[in-house]
This record gives sequence, structure tokens and C-alpha cells, in this order.
Amino acid sequence: MGPLERLTSLLAPHRCVMCGAAGTLLCAWCAPDAFMAVPSRCFHCQAATADSAVCKKCHRQFRLRHAWIAAEYEGAAQQLIRCLKFERAPAAAAPIARSLAETLPYFDEHVIFTHIPAATSRVRQRGYDQSQLIARELARITRRRHATLLRRHGQARQVGAKRSLRLQQLEGVFSPLRLNLVKGAQIVLIDDVVTTGATLGEAAKTLRQAGAKSVDAAIFAQKM
Repeated sequence: MGPLERLTSLLAPHRCVMCGAAGTLLCAWCAPDAFMAVPSRCFHCQAATADSAVCKKCHRQFRLRHAWIAAEYEGAAQQLIRCLKFERAPAAAAPIARSLAETLPYFDEHVIFTHIPAATSRVRQRGYDQSQLIARELARITRRRHATLLRRHGQARQVGAKRSLRLQQLEGVFSPLRLNLVKGAQIVLIDDVVTTGATLGEAAKTLRQAGAKSVDAAIFAQKM
């Protein structure tokens, strides 16, 4: 927590999104029952799979092996994301990352977490990249490496856009960074919300084309 956020928490303390208790966005009492669990399935077509694997048909489209989802986009999960993205509450990244850490399998020490970068206009507006905050906190909790491996170009908004428009907007929107780390790496993409999966697919394709050995995804919430 930075100095400004500490000052803000003293003047206007966060309140639990579930019970309203002051002091934190998700209190210890509410946390165990906060989120609607997502069953193991292909994130795109919803077919049942083991360990949240992306099915063979969808793998060809998205270039992902697994996509672990911590919660459905409703209730407390929706409120936390709203706080993080639209109410300038970076503290929301901590309970989000803890939920992801409880959802993910064990990764060996060589895996690299990287975030799907937000548009630079959104970063300037919020003062931070929300997915970067989540990824850094998740890496800290799990004692794994986080590195920024993608650069985002353009300012097109994806919220509310139809899939065909998303695909058109996203073509070539990412470029790889730190190719020495990407080549041969096992990478887990971190993001806050997934809807159509178009952004995930474009990010995974970029990393695979840059030489990544494998790409998985860990997403906090999924809009159904």
C-alpha cells in the first residue's frame, strides 16, 4: 500500500463489499463464501474438462492449454472489480490475487506470470494497470516470478464490444517484450475479467509466436 492509499484509508476507510465492515474491501469473515466457484471446464465453450483445460477445438483458436477462472462475475467478485477498475481502489487487487492463488494448481519455479496490459489511456486515468497489480500480488503470494512480457498498442475499448469487433480491434494490438525471457518459457497470463476470450487469444498468440513453450491463463472472474 502506497502513502496516498494509506492516507485515503485513514480518511475514508474501505468497507467490505459484502457486510460493510470498515477496514478492508473483503473482510476475513466474508472471504470464505465470497465467490461463486467455477467448475472445471473449457472457458470458451463450457465443455467439462480436467483441470480447466481448454478443449482441443478451442485450443486451436486461443492457443491456451488451461484457463483457470476463480469466480463468476457477480456479487462480491463484480464489486471488487468495480472498485479496482472504476473507483481507484488498488487494494482490491489483494483479495482478487488471494482468490486466484487458491484456484491455481502448483507451478514449478520456472513458470512466469505476466499480465495482459491495459490500454495506456486507462492506466493514466486510474493511475495503475489493474491486471499488473493482480499479477504482482499473485506472484508474491505464490513466490513465483512476474515479468511484463507484452506491450499494448492502441486505445480501443473492449467493454461491451461484440466479438467480431473485438477481433478486428485486437489484431496486432500486442507485441512481445523481453524475448530472452519469452523464448522457451512456461507463461501464465493474468487478467481480471474474461468475456469472449478475444483478448486472451491475441495475447497468447503473440507469446507463442515469440517462442513461448506454453501459455496458460488465470482469470479472476468470467462474465457469462
